[in-house]
Amino acid sequence: MAMSVGRRGLVHLRASASRLASGSAPALRLAAAPIFRQPALAVAAAARPYVTVVKYQREDVLEKLNDFRAEVFSTNWADYLNLVYNVPFWESELDKLTSIVQPYLHEPEVGAKFGEVQELMDVLYQC
Repeated sequence: MAMSVGRRGLVHLRASASRLASGSAPALRLAAAPIFRQPALAVAAAARPYVTVVKYQREDVLEKLNDFRAEVFSTNWADYLNLVYNVPFWESELDKLTSIVQPYLHEPEVGAKFGEVQELMDVLYQC
C-alpha cells in the first residue's frame, strides 16, 4: 500500500529528529531565506496612526498651572507625613508642567505664572 504524501513527510520528520538526537546528523546549513517586501504604499495605507507629541492649548496650560499652584500652596507644609506622601507626585507633575509650558513661556502671563510656581517649589524645598 502506498503512503500518502503527508504521512511520508511525517515519517521523514521523525527520522530526521531521531538522527539529530543521536548526533549522527550532518552539520546543518542555514540558507538565507529571501525577504519579500510589500510596496511602501501598501504598508503606509495599513499603518495605524500614532501621535507622539502632546499639544496643549494655552488655556489648558494656564489651568494646569493654576491648579498645581493652588494645590501646593494650600497644603499644610508643617505636616511631615503629608509632604512625604505628596511631594514625589508634585515633582512628577512639575516635570510634566515644565514640558507642556515650553511653547508658551514667551507670553507674559504664562511666563509669570510658571515663574511663580517655580518660586513656590523653591520655597517649599527650603522649609
